[in-house]
Amino acid sequence: MNESRGVDRRILRTRVMISKALLKILPQKAYTEISVVDIAEQANINRSTFYAHFLDKDDLLDSMANEKFQLLGQLLAERNSHLGSLPSFNEPDPIFAALFEHILEHEEFYRVMVLINPAGNFNNRLNEVIREMFLDRISQLGMEQKEVPLDILLDHISFSTIGIIHKWLADSKVNSPHHMALQLTRIAQLGTYKAMGTSD
Repeated sequence: MNESRGVDRRILRTRVMISKALLKILPQKAYTEISVVDIAEQANINRSTFYAHFLDKDDLLDSMANEKFQLLGQLLAERNSHLGSLPSFNEPDPIFAALFEHILEHEEFYRVMVLINPAGNFNNRLNEVIREMFLDRISQLGMEQKEVPLDILLDHISFSTIGIIHKWLADSKVNSPHHMALQLTRIAQLGTYKAMGTSD
């Protein structure tokens, strides 16, 4: 049993090394130009070791994204009891709060993947994850969403949120995750025009 745990730890250690190698290369080279040889050399392993863990660089990238999105899902699940009601004006929405806290915890990954060199279809996948989070939220709240077509509403939420995340990372996270989550919650509650200061 102990031997099995040792093997598992070695496998995990190697996969982490390979993932870190790709993250280190991405700020210097376009994803389309990165080869398995580049990743293996950066990780100080041979190609056969790489292929023992991943099919190709796309499989590696998917694995890295899947891991992060799974962690985000777990963080949100911990707050599931708060998803059945709307937050107050002074309380951040649990989805926004979980999202910014998660990004801060895994800053190196998101700084590279969102800000420096978006690779593969990562931004599309992040967009889909945010859309699904809010689609589930609408369902849990039991809201009859009729005023705006659902696809347009979800696109507005997801793309604007990704834009704010991009700017937050570019500004070196001047504001805390709580502050960012609260501002997005207030914009969502007020609507664009009221947030701009109109009285009606």
